[in-house]
Amino acid sequence: MKILLNRVFRIIISISGRELRALTELKAAVAAVGKKHSYLSLIWFILFIAVNAKAQDVPEDELQARINTYFDNFGVTVIYPSINYSKKLSNNTSVSATYLTDIISAASMQSLFEVDGITSATDRTYGGKDDTPEEWRHEIGLGVTQKISEGSFYINGLYSIEHDYSSKTILGSVTCPFAQQNRYLTLGATISFDKIFPENRTWTKDRNTYAFNAAFSQILGKNVIAQVDASYIDVSGYQLVGYQIVRIYNDQKQAFITYEPVYPDTRIRRAVGVKSNIGITDDITIQPGYRYYWDSWNINSSTAYAIVSKNFSETFTGSVEYRQYFQTAAFFFQPYYLSLQEYMGVDGQINSGYSNVVNFNFSLRGKKGSFISNENMQLLGTLGYYKRHYDSPDCHSGLLNLYALIFNIGIRYHL
Repeated sequence: MKILLNRVFRIIISISGRELRALTELKAAVAAVGKKHSYLSLIWFILFIAVNAKAQDVPEDELQARINTYFDNFGVTVIYPSINYSKKLSNNTSVSATYLTDIISAASMQSLFEVDGITSATDRTYGGKDDTPEEWRHEIGLGVTQKISEGSFYINGLYSIEHDYSSKTILGSVTCPFAQQNRYLTLGATISFDKIFPENRTWTKDRNTYAFNAAFSQILGKNVIAQVDASYIDVSGYQLVGYQIVRIYNDQKQAFITYEPVYPDTRIRRAVGVKSNIGITDDITIQPGYRYYWDSWNINSSTAYAIVSKNFSETFTGSVEYRQYFQTAAFFFQPYYLSLQEYMGVDGQINSGYSNVVNFNFSLRGKKGSFISNENMQLLGTLGYYKRHYDSPDCHSGLLNLYALIFNIGIRYHL
């Protein structure tokens, strides 16, 4: 049990530092064109939980490659390959390089985005890319991990580009142990500068993001480790995606007039959470957690989750995760608008509703004489089911419920 406790402690500490990094590495995807990118953040979060379940102060020589897929009833399909290489230069220093790309086909991007009510409208009325797939994004990243005494420091730079969006990001974190390594404090920060230039608009607009994260982890007993974390994110600039419209009925014309949505140009986002890792037996752990979020748009959310993991054999590990999420609507969100307002938005991400996620993860390590005979290789995979309910119909599909299937498979090879 002592070995297990030490292992899960290192896991939860690693997550505290890497969660900010992993989630932010796809910030460009989350913020980019269309609601499809919120699906990419979901894919990456599932991928992060599966991949980063083993902690190392300084990453060893390793190559990871994964293919992720996403399918939903809104007509969105995502193919999401990624590759990561890390090189240990010394006992205290490691470098890494990442390349990822997402190929997206979204039915919503085939819609007519004609805007009558604002001067930024152009003769071009179709959003998205003309070819298939509609979106093809590329992202590269370079990072350095440096061990300092018993702690560690990480910094990474990212650049992401697609035909109507670009993002430059720098992020870092520092982890400090104390109390004979029974407690860890992790501090992280991220700065991102994005540019949005939709194909059906004549302008280019900026969005800047400053994010700060802190996490404190503590051994509470023989088999229990707990962590408290908090984050603060300041987003300023253009908050929209550039391809949505608001329809307002005009009695005189007996027709709908379409306008571009208008959001506040600043958004402060805050969150606090708690999670623990409990050793039930030498082979079984349970990881419950809760997160509360609130922001300056009056969106509040609660997330509760639990992960049960089991080592079935020397080489095979599996886990199941259930996640429940509830959200209120932004103060300016309305299912439909009867007149022009100071702020108007129709995106389902600012609507009230709830979601459920169920994930099944596995890890199969190589062993001579087994299915994977190479002891340096590890097979990783996730199968996830996602449901999102909106309290009013989605602006594009007219549906109240989104259903999605997420699958990813990959390899980790120790060089």
